[in-house]
Amino acid sequence: MTDFKTDNSYVVIKGRFKAIASSAYGLFIVFMDNLTKNVEKSDLVASHFSTIYDNNNPNMPWSEMEQIITRMKWKGEYATTLTHDIQASIDDLFQPNTGRGLDVWNGIKKGQINKVVAIFEEYLVRPTGDKGIKVDVTIETVTKSEIDDIRRGREQRENKDVLKMSQPAPQPQTSASDLKLEDSAVVLEVALVLSPVSGKPILELKEGEKILVKISEQTGRGQYFIDLLNASQDNEILPVPASVIRVSKEGKLFTVLVSIGPGIYGKSVDEDTVKVKLFDASADKSKVAAPVRQPEPAQAAATMTADIGLTPDKKNKPVSNGLIFALIGVAVIVVIVVLIFMFI
Repeated sequence: MTDFKTDNSYVVIKGRFKAIASSAYGLFIVFMDNLTKNVEKSDLVASHFSTIYDNNNPNMPWSEMEQIITRMKWKGEYATTLTHDIQASIDDLFQPNTGRGLDVWNGIKKGQINKVVAIFEEYLVRPTGDKGIKVDVTIETVTKSEIDDIRRGREQRENKDVLKMSQPAPQPQTSASDLKLEDSAVVLEVALVLSPVSGKPILELKEGEKILVKISEQTGRGQYFIDLLNASQDNEILPVPASVIRVSKEGKLFTVLVSIGPGIYGKSVDEDTVKVKLFDASADKSKVAAPVRQPEPAQAAATMTADIGLTPDKKNKPVSNGLIFALIGVAVIVVIVVLIFMFI
């Protein structure tokens, strides 16, 4: 007979099933509140491969069983329709007032596990289509605080793993003097835009070639230049065209220095196996930030003139070809008219 902790505790039903005739196999876990005798949560995963049954014994701790089911669903390693149909039958089994949840709870309390197994087999015949289905069940009683503590600890570990995977390894800040650039130069950490199929191997990059890079937003300076260059759209960092300044090698790592704009440089460190996407101005028009250009001398002069409040001298304004031809035409007409009057 199961030893119950009836105060603020749960009966955890861990089970596995196999329906050989229909090739249906799976795991399930059910959390029943000992006070209300209702199901707080149930979850399962089903497959057409027997390994899910053969490799998982329901005697394992409930937390391990729950994590296996969650991981298989996350990876997509299950039969979607079969899992959905069996989950619907489990929900019917424990439906308050109309299901047989109370019979399951009483069977567990009295230690009649065979009766509990028979009830599960009865409800799983329809979704699996196999009257010879076999179910194995074990019971575990845990308090609500134990469940909360284990789930909270698992969530914290998963969050740390995700954070660790999402953050790039810290790299030392590189100064302009280290890279032999002008003192006023700004050096940003960037990521090369890669193209595994059509890209150019990093070891073949040449000085002056145009490639695409993304400015790192991990620092405030990086975020500042992303905003300055309009290199983001809809919370997505846009690639920025850049010119290769030099490529240096150390072991299997290549350091690529690029020029993004006047006094703005980017540095990236990558493995020797990557292929870099070259910038094609005619093809890469969408989802690419506008290139940063030096102002043309004429444009700079015009801008400077406008800034100090001057206007171009109209006498020096070149005359258009159309106006010249018009004046010649008028002169010809006048000459013809004069000749006509002279000979009348």
